[in-house]
Amino acid sequence: MSNVPLLGSSNNKSYNHGPQMRLLYCMVCSSLEELPPFQGRPENDQLLEIAVQKHRFPSGDEHKGLLFVVPVLAWANKEAREDIIRQIKGGGSKGLAEIDEKFYESKSTFSEDAMTCWKRHNKPEDSCDDYESSSKRLLPDTAKDRKDLGLASLKDAPGPKNYLCHFCPIHSKVVQRKRTLLGMYDAK
Repeated sequence: MSNVPLLGSSNNKSYNHGPQMRLLYCMVCSSLEELPPFQGRPENDQLLEIAVQKHRFPSGDEHKGLLFVVPVLAWANKEAREDIIRQIKGGGSKGLAEIDEKFYESKSTFSEDAMTCWKRHNKPEDSCDDYESSSKRLLPDTAKDRKDLGLASLKDAPGPKNYLCHFCPIHSKVVQRKRTLLGMYDAK
């Protein structure tokens, strides 16, 4: 095994700085999904809620899963990523990966969906008419549960809003334009 630290260990400082990301592991599907970091209260983690919605049995019962926080630097390193996946999946047999090496690859569902949308809009370069429109808002399917518990709808809830657009190439252009207008870049 390489010098990748055990998940949660602080033995190897080379990977323990910089941005973090999350990995959602479904123990039923044996799938790994990449998620951006989240610092708020768990009940406000809408992206996680959306990601777990598809992990249900036909009866409606939820699959069992685990959520890991990993350094982006480690995940970006191919050897370290393989070690992390091996640790998450418990080592031992490669299972279906022996038949198909790509079977256990992780995916970033939100990024893939955003790229599909971007292509559907003919790959715009600077802006998009649909940017942060209500149809692109990412909301978990919890309206009935929230109503039963007497909680306000997430559509009207205060706090950050998540849009599919935030995973699109256009988002960086919009953020850059906003920062330029706010004078956040040095004029040279």
